Amino acid sequence: MNKRKIFIVITAFILTSLVAGSIGAITALAWPFSDVPSSNAFYGDIFWLDENGITHGCDALGHYCPSDYVTREQMAAFLHREAGVVVAWGAHITRGAGDAPVLSDWFCNVCGYISVMPSVSGSNGDYQINPQINLTGKFLMCSVDNNYVETRDAFCTIYNNSNDRIDVTVYDVGAGHLAPAEFYVMVYGN
Repeated sequence: MNKRKIFIVITAFILTSLVAGSIGAITALAWPFSDVPSSNAFYGDIFWLDENGITHGCDALGHYCPSDYVTREQMAAFLHREAGVVVAWGAHITRGAGDAPVLSDWFCNVCGYISVMPSVSGSNGDYQINPQINLTGKFLMCSVDNNYVETRDAFCTIYNNSNDRIDVTVYDVGAGHLAPAEFYVMVYGN
């Protein structure tokens, strides 16, 4: 196998890994590429890349050209588009006076030049965050900084309460109850 094909295989693996688990139902009516049959092992991955604006195929005729080589220029375009799709928004919540949640750091890849500072509220392991972005179709993740909980044995749950609010609950397993904590929140999707 030559170096160029190895590069393509590694690149396909990386992009496939980034989108694993994010593929929804695919209908034949929405499929844009006539040269990639549903039996193709990467059918769902290619659909996700198109659906999220990372790739649009190789021509205006509805072809994906799955066997073509990817140039460094094309890869740069894929990775640039992917960066704005994979991580949409993120925040680090710390503890202030009386364990009140404080928005320490945050970023927004989908806000453009206009963005509104998120709000955070709650206490004792039960928090609400308004990231000021639409959460429809987004994947949410939280991570507890275990240096800032009672027993360093905590986990968080996160869910989209509405299309514009995130609820995070932190539970300290060692202490056996909800606990104030510092944590990170990430929102994935374009």
